[in-house]
Amino acid sequence: MTMTAAGRATEATSPVALLARPTPEHVVARLPGGGTVDLRPLRRGETEPLRAIFDAMSPDSRAQRFLTGMPRLPAPMLAALANVDGDHHVAWLAGAGGRAVGVARYVVVAPAVVEIALEVADDYQGLGVGTLLVDALTTHAVARGIRRVRATLLPENEPSRRLVSRIGVRLELTDGLLEGEGPLRLLDPPRVDRHAVVALAHRESRGAGKALG
Repeated sequence: MTMTAAGRATEATSPVALLARPTPEHVVARLPGGGTVDLRPLRRGETEPLRAIFDAMSPDSRAQRFLTGMPRLPAPMLAALANVDGDHHVAWLAGAGGRAVGVARYVVVAPAVVEIALEVADDYQGLGVGTLLVDALTTHAVARGIRRVRATLLPENEPSRRLVSRIGVRLELTDGLLEGEGPLRLLDPPRVDRHAVVALAHRESRGAGKALG
């Protein structure tokens, strides 16, 4: 799936208020049906979690994510997907049971505008992992001043269609694909601890030399 709340980040997501607080290695988020996943930003050059998620996706799931059949993940594409910088290219991982089970990312495509993508391992689809990832990712985006979001989907990808509509994307059918853009909205109610998300994103960005705020 290729997929921003209008206005300023709230005080609860302000990095300034978080600097004195200890920050864990990940944010624990609860799945609606029970259980938890661990959320954290992908670090530059981390390819193994991305490869593991891809390998755990069916051909149909891969086609919905990449908009075409993808029997394997070419090395140049894998390297590009891992080339995050915490600013113009951001990705968040979901882990469970000691393995990566999902990833959501945004790429800045215009000033304060991002395009979002999401993939989840088949055995974790339908459990709410995608919603948790998108909430973490859009929280990160708002903290960085992102105001609008874009998405491109296959028409049959109904779960992603519903999800992107909730964060502000207005989709239209164009040349066989659903494409759209809109003002970014955070999910309501929150699905993750946004305070913790911004704190962790801030620490990771500082490590990469790109402070949030």
